[in-house]
Amino acid sequence: METEEKKQRVRAQNWTAEEEIALIENVKERSLTLFGPIKGSGMKGKIKDIREKEWSCIADRLNSMFDTKRRGLDEIKKKYYNIKSRSKEKLDGVKRPKTGGGPPLPPLTLGEETFLRLSDGEPNIHGLEGGVDTDAPVQCQSSSTAEMSCLSEQSTSEVAEKLENLDEENAKAVEEISIHVPEHSGCKKKKHNKKEKESQRRCLEELERENITLDNQRLQDEIAKIRVEREVLVLKKEVLTLQKQKLVFEIQTSFPCLVEQLSSLPEC
Repeated sequence: METEEKKQRVRAQNWTAEEEIALIENVKERSLTLFGPIKGSGMKGKIKDIREKEWSCIADRLNSMFDTKRRGLDEIKKKYYNIKSRSKEKLDGVKRPKTGGGPPLPPLTLGEETFLRLSDGEPNIHGLEGGVDTDAPVQCQSSSTAEMSCLSEQSTSEVAEKLENLDEENAKAVEEISIHVPEHSGCKKKKHNKKEKESQRRCLEELERENITLDNQRLQDEIAKIRVEREVLVLKKEVLTLQKQKLVFEIQTSFPCLVEQLSSLPEC
């Protein structure tokens, strides 16, 4: 039992700076899917599964890039949110006026520098006037000291889960708001152009249909003309046959002796 407990308590292998940088870069590449609104009918119940799949892709990619211990999905999330929390804390410490007291914050790590560099310009990093950081951890008290103590009491996985739930609620809210947004002039212009193109397409189809009808009629006329010419040729052939028979009859009547002589000649 003791050996099993020791194995369970074995500390996970430390993250290298290269692993942290790769983690942040991969998460930022998929930030729209992981943290942004996901629109579409029937997507409300699938958002969590879609984001879990993206996290799994990130974990697989990191494990294929480095020969260290295989990182699990929870460990990947925990590390990302830890880097994010420390980066914000150090950034806030730089922005706040120094009043003295307390040790200075440690310098930024390479992973934290990468996070702040790729997050440059995001509202949840630099803040908005009167805005709320929906991607920030849940606050338990107003002071920064109380906030850090609250986070230490909760496990990082619980914090990450709450952050994901907040992101999902934000996505639903943005989706509901976008449904009630009035159409702009650009949208109306696109619709007008679409209707105009549809009208032109119908006119072209109608012209093509008329051309096909005329071609069919022309073919029918040609076929009828050929039939008449064929009947005329048959009649001419019959007339020639009758004329030939008449000529033979006249010869036999007028020159019977000649016919007998010709018939008595031996065949060659």
